[in-house]
Amino acid sequence: MIGSGSRLKRIKMATLGAPDIAKTEAWYGEWLDYGVVERGLVSADLAQSWGAPASKGRRFSLLGPASGEDVYLRAVEIDPVPGFKTLTTWGWAAVEITVSDVDVVMKKLEGSPFKVLGLPRELTSSSPIRAMQVLGPADEVVYLTGNIGDRAASNHPEPKTLIDRIFIMVLAGPDRAALKQFYIDRFKLGDQGDLVFPVGVLSDAQGLPADHNYELSVLVTSERGNKLELDQYEPQFSARPVITGQLPPGVAMTTFEADSLEDLNVEFIAPPMPLYDGYVAATFIGPAGERTELVAKT
Repeated sequence: MIGSGSRLKRIKMATLGAPDIAKTEAWYGEWLDYGVVERGLVSADLAQSWGAPASKGRRFSLLGPASGEDVYLRAVEIDPVPGFKTLTTWGWAAVEITVSDVDVVMKKLEGSPFKVLGLPRELTSSSPIRAMQVLGPADEVVYLTGNIGDRAASNHPEPKTLIDRIFIMVLAGPDRAALKQFYIDRFKLGDQGDLVFPVGVLSDAQGLPADHNYELSVLVTSERGNKLELDQYEPQFSARPVITGQLPPGVAMTTFEADSLEDLNVEFIAPPMPLYDGYVAATFIGPAGERTELVAKT
């Protein structure tokens, strides 16, 4: 199986840098069927692990899908960041959630506060993948993706509910090839190939022509239905603005589960520690400035 030798097993969590935790809970709860699993305050050790010491004592909320899958969305409180514009900076760019019927989801979202960035449409004219994109309360981009074809052939998960778990995290940077090599070299991710085609939601955000072609790569972890999409941004775009000591705005971090955090060729911000119940965790900063957290069962 593609990715069967990967050091990363699956996506465990996407973290949002959210100025308004209550709004994030309300929007996801009412419109995307994500309920609160846990609330709390960020510990000093966890903030240190992230390289975000000013996160100590900040509120967080852990949200989970209606299916009960243990793949989470976590909102961590940050101050608003002046000048941040989504889909125009390097780092974690979007969260992609599998849905059973994207057109039904579109109807469900009518009248919601989520801003629709892209109406449901096929990835390409011959693709069975049909997706839409929305902007959330923390200026995060969420892809809601259905598949009317053979999910096994495309390595997509089978949704158990209308709106289920995160299965792709999108990472943007100035050098897609370098990003790809970094994650393959260090984690032996499977290579599902490179693509070139227009991406309307990106060209709209970046003020580029509708027919502008973007270069993308798709990597896969060892567990089926878990992917990393890498997007190439043009040279005029740059690093994300961040308030010193806090997490970045929007999609701030991705957490992957691994079998072990030992013998990995990455420089962790702080040594692995037992930061979660039953898990050790550590975070590194990747080539595009992205924070990536790894967890492994103790």
